[in-house]
Amino acid sequence: MTTTIVSRLREETASFHDQIEQNAYAKAIMNKSLTLETYKAYLKKFYGFILPSEKALGTLPEWEERGFDIESRRKAPLLESDLEQLGLTKGQIEDLPLCAGIPDVSTLPRALGYLYVLEGSTLGGQLITKQLRAVLSVDPEVNGRYFSSYGADVRTKWTEFREFLLENVKEEEQEQVVAAAKETFILLDKWLKEAPAANEAVI
Repeated sequence: MTTTIVSRLREETASFHDQIEQNAYAKAIMNKSLTLETYKAYLKKFYGFILPSEKALGTLPEWEERGFDIESRRKAPLLESDLEQLGLTKGQIEDLPLCAGIPDVSTLPRALGYLYVLEGSTLGGQLITKQLRAVLSVDPEVNGRYFSSYGADVRTKWTEFREFLLENVKEEEQEQVVAAAKETFILLDKWLKEAPAANEAVI
């Protein structure tokens, strides 16, 4: 039996997934030592990585051609909203540093590899939200929208994405998808570990 792209992604990126969960921000969330300032710094980091990546994703014509609503999957607007609720002005958000080393999402298979990482993270977001609410004033409807992406629809959205993967990735395209997913984990992990600007919270 041919290995499905979903099975390959799960198996071949497992170690990369484990590695990224070892970043200082994630550890602080799980051991409940995260401060509000460090939470804000974590969101800034995600914003710096996700915004340029999503801009690149939006240039692909295949989304519309294949009936996939990429707009509903955007995470940058959720991060912008959270950061505004945490006290940043629109100007300050526009001035946040952006990651120069984003994944290559120039083809649909590579874009799907990137999305596998980001869409998969929404599943773990429910646990993260629970941990955040235990120690900080984080509300999924106010300043915790990013980690509670899709709310009660998270499983449905994941299933829809999984089915799209299975239906739209040819066997000869699987390597591109897996490579892009690995690259996304590696580049995001590197970005999260880079020292924040001098005026930002440091763990």
